[in-house]
Amino acid sequence: MKRRVYTGIFATVVCLTFGMLTGCSSNSSSKSTPTIAITATGGTPQNNVAVGTAFAAMSATVTSNGSPASGVSVTFTAPSSGASCAFPGGATETDTTNSSGVATSSACTANSTAGAFTVTATTSGASSPANFSLTSVAVVTSANYVFYASGEDTGGGTGENYYAIAGALTIDSNGNVLGGEEDYNDAYGITSPGEPNTPDTIASGGTLVVDPTTGLGTLTITSSYTSTGVSGVQTFAIQFVNANHALITQFDGTATSSGSLDLQSALVDNTWAFALSGVNPNYDSVAFGGVFSVSAGTLTGTFDVNDADAGISTANALNATASTPDAFGRLIVTGITNPGWGTPITLAGYGVGPEAVRLIDVDTATDPGYDAAVGSAYGQGTSTFDDTSLTAGVFAEIGQWSYTFATAGEFSTDGSGNVTSGIADDNEMDAGYQSLANDITGSTYDLTSSGVNGYGSMTLTNNGDVSLLGVYMVSPTVNMNDPNNTGTDMGGALIVDLSPFGVTQGGMGVITPQTDTTSTDFSGSYAAGFQNFNYIENVDSCGDCELDMVGPFTMVSGGALSTASIGADDSDPFGTISGVQSTGDVYGSTPLPVAAGYFTMQDTNGTPNPLNATIGGLSGYFDVDIFQASATTLYWINIDTYDYSVWLGTLQAQGSFAKARAAHRLATRLQPKKKTTKTTFGANLR
Repeated sequence: MKRRVYTGIFATVVCLTFGMLTGCSSNSSSKSTPTIAITATGGTPQNNVAVGTAFAAMSATVTSNGSPASGVSVTFTAPSSGASCAFPGGATETDTTNSSGVATSSACTANSTAGAFTVTATTSGASSPANFSLTSVAVVTSANYVFYASGEDTGGGTGENYYAIAGALTIDSNGNVLGGEEDYNDAYGITSPGEPNTPDTIASGGTLVVDPTTGLGTLTITSSYTSTGVSGVQTFAIQFVNANHALITQFDGTATSSGSLDLQSALVDNTWAFALSGVNPNYDSVAFGGVFSVSAGTLTGTFDVNDADAGISTANALNATASTPDAFGRLIVTGITNPGWGTPITLAGYGVGPEAVRLIDVDTATDPGYDAAVGSAYGQGTSTFDDTSLTAGVFAEIGQWSYTFATAGEFSTDGSGNVTSGIADDNEMDAGYQSLANDITGSTYDLTSSGVNGYGSMTLTNNGDVSLLGVYMVSPTVNMNDPNNTGTDMGGALIVDLSPFGVTQGGMGVITPQTDTTSTDFSGSYAAGFQNFNYIENVDSCGDCELDMVGPFTMVSGGALSTASIGADDSDPFGTISGVQSTGDVYGSTPLPVAAGYFTMQDTNGTPNPLNATIGGLSGYFDVDIFQASATTLYWINIDTYDYSVWLGTLQAQGSFAKARAAHRLATRLQPKKKTTKTTFGANLR
C-alpha cells in the first residue's frame, strides 16, 4: 500500500511540472499550431487607372489566431504577362508587417496593356493569398483627322447631283468624335450656308466603330447643317488601310461618294502641285491642275483648266492669297480665276500635313447651278524636276458628271521624254466607246520646256480619246494615296485630262511610280475601293447613277482575290444595282497575269474569270483590269462593254490598324429598304 501512494505522488508532480507531455492525465491538453491568415485591407478594388501611371499602395493584414502578427514577411506579386503593373523592383515585392500586422506595398505602375488583373499577397503559413483587384485603361487621347470625298447626293430633293465634302474632326482613342468642321458643296441645293468664311460645325457625340479583324467600320458625324445626311447626321462606311489612313464612302442613303480619312499634322512645305475636279456654273465637268509656291500667304504659280463649256486653257498665271489656318487646319484661298468664265473661285483647304492639303471649292450663288469641286495639293519639296523624273509609272484618271470616263495604264520611259513601252485602257462610258489593252509605246512627255519646275505634260498615243495629260510633279518623299506613309509608293505626279476633243472631259488622277511588277508579290491583305458610274435608262430617271464600294480583300499569291469573311460595303442609294446600303457583300475571282504589272479579270478570257460580286443580295460580275504600281498599291478599272458602266479604284496593302482611334467592335450597319422597282444586278451589268 505505501509503495503505491509514493508512486502516485511522483506521477502527479511530473505531470504538473511537464504538463506539455502527453498521457499524464485525461484533463491535460497539447498546445495547437497557430492559425495564420492574410487579407487585403487597402488598395482594392482600383479601377480606371491609366496605363503607364501608378496605382495606390496596397495593404495586407496578417493575423495569428486572430491577433495581429508583427514582423511577418508578405510578398506582393503582379501578373507576369498581359495587363499588369510593376513595383520599383519588378513584378514582386516583399514587405514586413508593422505592430498592427499590416504590410504596405510600394506604388505599382500599370504597364502599357489595358485590362483587369489581380495582384496577390502571400505569407508563410497562410492557406490562401490576399487578392487585389486592379483595372488599367487606355489613355484617352485624341487626334485630328482630315476627310474628303466627292460623289452624288439627292440635291436637297431637287434631283441627283454632284457633291463634294471636306473637313476635319477630332477623334479620341475610344472612337468618340469630339467635334470638328466641314464644308459641303453640291452647287444645286445643298451648300454649307456660311461659305466661304464659316464652315459647318461637327458636334461631339459621333462615333468611329471598326472591326479589329478587317479594319472595316462606320464613322458617324453630326453637322450643324441639317440639310446634309439624315437631318445633319452623316454616316460613312470606312475601310482602314492602316491606323492613319482609310478609304471612305458616304453610307446613309442620302449620298454616295469616294474619298479618304487621314491623320492630320502640321504643314511644312512651300511649293506645291495641285489638282481638283467637279462641275462648273452650268453643271458640266471641270478640272484644274498646276503648281504654285507660297510666301507669306501669297500663292504664285501656273495652272491649267479643262472646262466642258469654256474649253481648255493652259499655262495660266496663278496669283492668289491664303488665310492663316484655324484650329482644324482650315484655310481659305482666294483669287484663282477660271479664265474661261473670267470669274474667281474660292477654295477651302484642310492641311493633312506635312505635304498634303485637301481642297474644296466653296463658291456659292443665290441661284442653283454654281460650281463645286474637290481635290488635293501635295508638296514638291526642294526637288528640281526634269525628264529623268519620270521613269516607270502607273497612271489612273477618272472623270465624272457631264462626261464620265476612266483610264488607267502603265508605262516605262527612257528618261528623255519618250515612252518606250506601255499598255493602257480607256473606258468612255458616256460616249459608249472603249479602247482596251492599248499599246502606248511611242507616247511622249515633257517636263522641261515650260520653264516651270514640276509643270509639264504627257501625250498618249493609241489610248482612245485620252491623248493629253497635264502633269504636275510631287516630291519624291510624298505618297499621294497615303500622305502619312513615308516608306512606299513615293513621288509621281498629279494629272488632269487636257485632251482636245469636241467634248472636253474634266478628269483628274495620279501617276504612281512603278517599282514592282512581279505578279507573285501581289498577295496578302488589301483595303479596296472603287467609284462606279452607270448610265441606266428608265431606272429612277438616273442619268449617271453612282455606286461606291470599300472593303477588305485578300489575294492569295497565284490564287483568288476575295473579300475577307465580313465582306465589303456598297453604297447604292440611287438604284444602280440594289438600291440599298449593303454590308457583307462578297467579291471574288482569280486575276490572270497578262504582262508584267498587268492583270485581267474578264469573261472573255480563255478561262472566264470576271470579278464575281454579290451586292445587296443580287449576283453578277464585272470585267476588270488591274495595273500594279507595287506590291502595296494597285489600280483597278472596270471595262464592262454592255451597260455603260465604268469604275476606277485602288487596292492598298494593309498595315496595322490596331491603334486606330476607334471602338473595336463590329459596326452597326444601316440597311435602308430595297427599292421594289429595281431590276436585277445581272440585267444591269450583263
